[in-house]
Amino acid sequence: MKRLLVLSGLALAAIVSMPALAVPSISATIDLDTVFAGNIPDGAAPWLTATFTSEQGSHSGTLTLISNTYGSDFLQGLNSKKSTIGWTFYLSQTITGIDCTSGTCADNGAAWNAGGFNSGPVPGVFNLAFGWSSGNRFESGDSVVYDLTFASALTGDPFVLNESDWLSAAHVQGIIGGCSGWIVSGTGRAQGGTPCTTTFTEVVPEPAELGMFGLGLLLTGLFVGLRRRYS
Repeated sequence: MKRLLVLSGLALAAIVSMPALAVPSISATIDLDTVFAGNIPDGAAPWLTATFTSEQGSHSGTLTLISNTYGSDFLQGLNSKKSTIGWTFYLSQTITGIDCTSGTCADNGAAWNAGGFNSGPVPGVFNLAFGWSSGNRFESGDSVVYDLTFASALTGDPFVLNESDWLSAAHVQGIIGGCSGWIVSGTGRAQGGTPCTTTFTEVVPEPAELGMFGLGLLLTGLFVGLRRRYS
């Protein structure tokens, strides 16, 4: 009996001293580095980066959005559930809560919608979208952190390709020269983009116009000279 108690004590001590089994983590990075249509944003790709972290079995995770754009480039959009978005994703899980914890929060909308959002020319359904107002645009160097709550426990990365093989899409506006473009992340087929160029036409005066201008200067000088002489 004594020996049994000793063995039981040793077994219990071994169990207590065993390190806790690590819960597998979930970590994903989404780089928007491809122009689907429109104009090429300023700066180097990726122009936008999203990171998601969580643990398997958890009902929540942290999503961080970062703008790597340059100059006057910005994101806006999402005035209602199905209006054109600023930045959108496709999820395989239903979201029950979206809470902005820091950064440039999407004050004009942050929503999950199973029916999908209008993502402009980019095909496929996107069901998580973020939009900013004109007075609070998501600009170069900005970032924002969201806590996402899911209806079911996570078994892996919930950010997946939609039926058109896109993970994410965004509408970049304010590109230097007054242009905009749609950028994406995924393996789908993009249309491609072009640089934003602004052509300035130099107006060259005609010879007759130059002559009249010179005559005007001469008469003005003569008038000023006479006025000083007789004042």
